[in-house]
This record gives sequence, C-alpha cells and structure tokens, in this order.
Amino acid sequence: MHTDQYKVNLRSLPEGDHEYSWHLDDAFFERLSEGSMQGGEVEVDLQLRRTGDVFSLSFDYEGYVTVPCDRCLDPVDIDVESDREFVVKFGVEALEESDEILVVSELDGVLDLEWILYEDIVLSLPIQRTHEAGECNPEMMSAYDRVATDQVREPSEGGAPTLDEDGIDERWAALKGLKRD
Repeated sequence: MHTDQYKVNLRSLPEGDHEYSWHLDDAFFERLSEGSMQGGEVEVDLQLRRTGDVFSLSFDYEGYVTVPCDRCLDPVDIDVESDREFVVKFGVEALEESDEILVVSELDGVLDLEWILYEDIVLSLPIQRTHEAGECNPEMMSAYDRVATDQVREPSEGGAPTLDEDGIDERWAALKGLKRD
C-alpha cells in the first residue's frame, strides 16, 4: 500500500522556503521493511527551498526503530538521529544522478519521499544491532554459549591440526614450496 502523504508536488510549490514534517510509526515500518524492522517512532522534519527549478532538501530524523537483536533475536530499540541533504531538479525522466542529486520527471513533477525516508533511516542504523551487555534473552544466550563451548571442546573431523616447526598447519606446508625468491 503506497500513500500520498509522503508525496510533494514540486511543480505547484512557489519559490522560497517550505517546511514538512511526518511522524513515522509502527505501521510505516511494518509496511516497508518486510520484517527487518518491527516498528518504531521517528519524527522527520524537512526544510525545502525552491530556487527556480532546483529544490534543496534538508531532512532531520529523530526517534527509534525496533529491530531483531543480532545476538539473541529479541526486539531491540535502536536510536535514530540523522540528517541528510540533497538536491532535486526536473528532467525528462525520473532518475538518481548521485546520492546528492535526484531528477524528477518534468511531466509528473511529484517527488515521492516514502522510500527515501525509509532508506535514510535504515542507512543511519549501526551495522551491529544488539542489546546492551547483559540485556539479551538469557535462554538464547545460554543456548549460544552451549553451542560455542561444544565446538571448542570437539575438534573438527580428523582432530586438531598438526603444526610444523614454524607453527604452521602442516596441511598448508606444501604452499611454502611455491614461494619464489
């Protein structure tokens, strides 16, 4: 379901400064994220300046999103505090020239920001999304510890590797002969 509330009709905007704001809630994230985000509350403010057929956009994001923890898979709230600026101009067809320049079709003249808002938030999140130390699901962490401990205790098939006089795994020793002086 695509909504019109995130669309800005650039053709009808008079020159000068314009302000927009949106409250992105659980429904927004559930609709767009296909399970990678379980919800959130993010306030988005947009400052838009039109100068001729060039539009300067400046976004500010503040709030949180709920995602699965990378360690225990339980929901974890991750703070969102980000900003982004880019330029929009009219062209023959809609395309993204670069991360900073977006072209909107002259005929349509409408900028749909829904996916841009979502992508900006996703890109602002840290690579590793985890609970603070000690806050992960204790059952999951216990199961993880059991599996990790078992793998350390039981060496892989064939036992522990044999090391040569240089401390190198003998299975790789043949590669030494490939060295060229």
